[in-house]
Amino acid sequence: MNTPKILLTTSAPNEPVTRNADREEVSPADMARRRHIIRLYLTAILLLSSMFTVYIWQSTKMVEVKLRIKSVEKDISNIENGNADLRAEISKLQSLARIESVAKNELGMVVPRRLIYITMPENWKKNDE
Repeated sequence: MNTPKILLTTSAPNEPVTRNADREEVSPADMARRRHIIRLYLTAILLLSSMFTVYIWQSTKMVEVKLRIKSVEKDISNIENGNADLRAEISKLQSLARIESVAKNELGMVVPRRLIYITMPENWKKNDE
C-alpha cells in the first residue's frame, strides 16, 4: 500500500503550525490588485444577476399580457356573437309579415275594405309652411 505523505512539516515537532507559516509575503500592490479583481468579479456577478432578474420579470409580464389579451379576445368574441344574435332578432322583429300579424292578432286591427281620400283645404297648406 501507499504510505501517507505529510504535507506540512515543521522544524520542531512541538511547534504549532500557523496559516502564514508557509505563505509568501504579499506586497500591498498585489493585495490592491486582488481586491480590484474581486470587486470586478462581484460587480460582474451583480450585473448578470440583475440582468437575469429583469429578463425573468419581463418574461413574466409578457405571459401576463398574453393572458389578458386572450381574455379580452374572448370577451370580444362573446360580444360579437351577442351582437349577431341581436341583429337577427331586430331583423325578425322588423319583418312586415310579423308586424302585420302582431297588428291583427294582438292589437285587433283589420285590413281596410275601402279607402276614402279627403282633400285638404288650400289655406291649411299655407299655414303649415
